[in-house]
Amino acid sequence: MAEPDTLIKYVGPDTAQKILSSGTLRWSSPELFDEPWGVRLDPRLGFDHQMVSQAMLKAATGMIFARDMPEGNLDHPLFKAIRRWRAEERFQNEAEAFEALSELLASTSEVVRGKLLQMLTTWQTLVETARVVCLAETHKDVQSWRLYAQNHRGAALRFSCDGVLRKPVAVEYSSSRPKLTTLKEQVEDLIGIKQAPATDSYATKLFLKSRADAGEKEWRCLRQMNEEDLDCGEDVEDWYQDDPFPAKELKAIYLGFMMPEDTRAKIIALVTRDYPQTAIYISRPLDDAYELEFNRHHT
Repeated sequence: MAEPDTLIKYVGPDTAQKILSSGTLRWSSPELFDEPWGVRLDPRLGFDHQMVSQAMLKAATGMIFARDMPEGNLDHPLFKAIRRWRAEERFQNEAEAFEALSELLASTSEVVRGKLLQMLTTWQTLVETARVVCLAETHKDVQSWRLYAQNHRGAALRFSCDGVLRKPVAVEYSSSRPKLTTLKEQVEDLIGIKQAPATDSYATKLFLKSRADAGEKEWRCLRQMNEEDLDCGEDVEDWYQDDPFPAKELKAIYLGFMMPEDTRAKIIALVTRDYPQTAIYISRPLDDAYELEFNRHHT
């Protein structure tokens, strides 16, 4: 998907004034997102190392006696061993195979414990140090105006994507809820059927949302900060940064039709004074459709 030239930031009226007055945008940790379906700082895996180990033993035993051998990594030690045991008809029944594998792979549980702990640590570090700005593809989405611009009382700010907000990533919408990892992924990795996603791919989970939100056409800009550059402490509520943007990168501002007149006048005055190149539009609901039109405001 081609990167857009500009993107939209929906905000309430107070936030709009803060952004314009300070010339800054807030980059927040994913832990501050109001998304109950996302992967949190302390993800609930739903399983532990012992459950992974037992599931792996059952799966390996099943593969030894299955009619068809699944595809896998021929260089993986356990996968190679299972293929060899099948060819040799090494075990008489599943009970014998399970007992033998339990002794042979007795140390697997502790290995998995360490692996899961490392995964959780990597994810928590990512959430603590990542800073994200959420944007939208269009200024015409009525649902976004309702949810993020205080029900048309706020504004939508159009920024260029060739400066502070360069390299945005499109959000992927799915009916499957994102998870840090699954029991199936870990078992298949141990057996050699399929390698589990590497920890350096975890950032992609920050760009996943429910298919129900697809109309927003959201994009996100991500910064991975060094811990020494973070201006925050242990309080999660402080995991954000207000960073400046050049005035020329604010291309347009759209004001909601429900915005109070005094607030509208203040915002127009701010834009006229500090962002003279920024176009100002005021929205209006169409009489015969659930849509908005935008009329250019001339000072």
